[in-house]
Amino acid sequence: MEEYRGACPALRDSALAVVVSFLLFYFGFGEFIFVFPLLLLASRYKKKVSALSILVEAVLVVSYSFFTRVDGLLGFLLMCFELFIPLSLLAAGATWLATEKRGIGTRLFIALLPSLVFFAIIYVFLEQEPALLGEYLEITENAFEALLSPFINVGAMGEEFWSVFCTTILLIVVSMIIPVVLCFVCVTCFSYESVLHSRESDWEERVARLELDGRAIWIFLALWLLVLLSRFISIPTIAGIALFNVTLSFTVVYAIQGFSVLYYNLCKRRRFKSYTLFLILLAIALLAPGVNIIVVLGLPLVGVLETFFELRK
Repeated sequence: MEEYRGACPALRDSALAVVVSFLLFYFGFGEFIFVFPLLLLASRYKKKVSALSILVEAVLVVSYSFFTRVDGLLGFLLMCFELFIPLSLLAAGATWLATEKRGIGTRLFIALLPSLVFFAIIYVFLEQEPALLGEYLEITENAFEALLSPFINVGAMGEEFWSVFCTTILLIVVSMIIPVVLCFVCVTCFSYESVLHSRESDWEERVARLELDGRAIWIFLALWLLVLLSRFISIPTIAGIALFNVTLSFTVVYAIQGFSVLYYNLCKRRRFKSYTLFLILLAIALLAPGVNIIVVLGLPLVGVLETFFELRK
């Protein structure tokens, strides 16, 4: 009886977390943080409660997308694209819980593995169905035309130019999809860790002292060199997409180190929570066009410079 009474709060809170998470997913505006309520359960109950809630949420999200999409292979492809980020984030949340004892770099890499697997599956699927990809590109062109026609004269561009324009936009989006997932994972997991360790005296110190392995900088520089060379050397499209995804993901990782350096130096002048700084920078990045370039480019640059110069004195 005592065990039953103890399970009731966990069941109630899990149900509430699943509902809140689904609403964030459904309305779209909160998709980047929709796994956070599910992870938050692990700060109060056992990790398996949070993991089970993530599984339930995954079933709910897939079921909703399945029943709201048209039938056939094209509908299935659209559903895969729609579910790529949500399922990647749910899987990342589960792996983050399972790798609690590992270092942050390892945890982030493991958290990204599911999205890489999903990406590879979708690519192989499209390789087997080239006609299906053509149908999807046609739908995309129509969507872009409907979106942009109030602002530009699409008809004056010419059919061939318009097709190349739409394909280029899609390639840019696909080339950035893994870094976007990584950014969402960072937002979600840092929010969870900040709550989890909020009462630990050394948490802020650990954030201020976070540092990458110095040898990683050579991989980072080599990747950007390859990106520059790819502008002059013809490489397969899929290789270019993979290169950009890996390079930008490394850039996000150095932005994490840049955040740590910034927080350390700010704390020397005034003591405040790392999560407060995090929310301020996130708000600037999302809500301040033009100004957000300082955050987007500044944090990775500071992270890279920390490798060569001592910025935490």
